[in-house]
Amino acid sequence: MLLHRMPHSTLAPSAMVPALDDAVSYCAASPCYRFAKDSGLCLFHAATIQQHATSLCQYRLSSAIMSLQTPPLSSAITTPRRYHDLTSYLPSQSSSGRSSPHSDIVRVSRKLCQVEQCTKRAKSGGLCISHGGGKRCDVDGCVKSAKERGFCISHGGGKRCLGERCNKSALLGGFCAHHGGGRRCGHDGCTKYALSGGFCIAHGGGKRCNFHACPKSAVSGGYCVAHGGGHRCATAGCMKGAVTGGLCIKHGGGKKCLQTACRKNARTKGYCFTHFKAMEALVDGHEDEGDDGGVVEL
Repeated sequence: MLLHRMPHSTLAPSAMVPALDDAVSYCAASPCYRFAKDSGLCLFHAATIQQHATSLCQYRLSSAIMSLQTPPLSSAITTPRRYHDLTSYLPSQSSSGRSSPHSDIVRVSRKLCQVEQCTKRAKSGGLCISHGGGKRCDVDGCVKSAKERGFCISHGGGKRCLGERCNKSALLGGFCAHHGGGRRCGHDGCTKYALSGGFCIAHGGGKRCNFHACPKSAVSGGYCVAHGGGHRCATAGCMKGAVTGGLCIKHGGGKKCLQTACRKNARTKGYCFTHFKAMEALVDGHEDEGDDGGVVEL
């Protein structure tokens, strides 16, 4: 197929367009008259599609998620033209053997949690981890999500803190919150572990109690301990909040004083209030006498 040379001024516009031959495959991007090289497109348009495929997938993914959260918009609002034009150039699955970005979006949408208004990714069973999807802890009676080794964090699953002899769960940085792992509170001078909102509990981080005008931190159930949140004492008839051991402080729950034979609850540095004050007084007395001391016996 040849074009005769003639002066540019005398060359008719229609003569610049080569006659299409049915036996030759041309680029599917109209009005392009280059030969098709890759999936029905010329090299130029094939490269253009590859460059825009990622942004197109991201756009359609966000549109799919928004459609799950909001009612349908007016039919007068259409897809931006640049995405509409690119869609017409994309080869179909039957011609190229590859799925289109639109089919990828359908697959991603199906992987969202089936609970209404939940946009989290679905695990096994079609639900996200928060709604019961995924593998559960191997410990009998435990319904928490399983991490590494088949157990939840409470039963030893997941990564452990890198601190010496520490078996707590590791946070950001490989350490537990006590050893400096995770995010720190955003309040100036505060080194406590940050919860949701970027602050510790004392500075407003984490969930608040759902009771009207209550500023306390919420525990299980969405309420603070005073308003019925958290676990209750296992003693029959007792409605106080349970601490360590499943009992309230009055019925023996919580950590005990480190002093031998003392059954009071620990308050400061592992000691009850009485023994902590006595220990402080003895330490101060030894320092005043210039004695290096050693282990303080109370």
